[in-house]
Amino acid sequence: MNLSGIDTLIWDWNGTLLDDVDVNVRVINEMLLKRDLPQLDLNTYKELFCFPVKQFHRQIGIDFEKESIEEVSAEYMERYKSYEKEIKLHMDVPFILDTVNSLGINQYILSAAGKNDLLRMLDHFRLTGKFKGIYGSGDICATGKVGIGQKLLKDNFLNPDKALIIGDTLHDAEVANALGVNCVLYAGGHNSHNLLIEKAEVITDLKDIIQE
Repeated sequence: MNLSGIDTLIWDWNGTLLDDVDVNVRVINEMLLKRDLPQLDLNTYKELFCFPVKQFHRQIGIDFEKESIEEVSAEYMERYKSYEKEIKLHMDVPFILDTVNSLGINQYILSAAGKNDLLRMLDHFRLTGKFKGIYGSGDICATGKVGIGQKLLKDNFLNPDKALIIGDTLHDAEVANALGVNCVLYAGGHNSHNLLIEKAEVITDLKDIIQE
């Protein structure tokens, strides 16, 4: 990929740098099983997953007349954290980040994940120092990624025309569009290639970012 003219990469975390899709499907299926709802296979999950997460939960049958989004989100996080030790990075992530830094391009994290959870996982993978800034959500319901992105751009005096967002969902494309930033979408995450290709350039290997 040609990064000429780009001085900033803004990375999504879950599904983009972090390979957590299989764990996510497992957690969702545990929650569905508890509620006597049909299970999801990986392909169906990648076709249905969306933001806001409340909309996704509705699509898979969770009834918010019976329970709140806060209760569902808290259950999700508790189950997700129980599998955290199994979750790995996507292949070559440290190498890719180091290569981008060597090109003089600043890197940031923009995530709907909770800020404290984000910092803990980045520290676990020894990635924290590779980023100029880490921006996550203040609540467990994964809301407001556009607002977080606006703060990221403003705090760091970034020129949207020289930035690139790299994500793995349709929502990442929506966020990029709202911020006036170009984006590239990675098909190894939470949405399918067929969905992503309708919104932006799609890559199937993260190393494509650093290969011309």
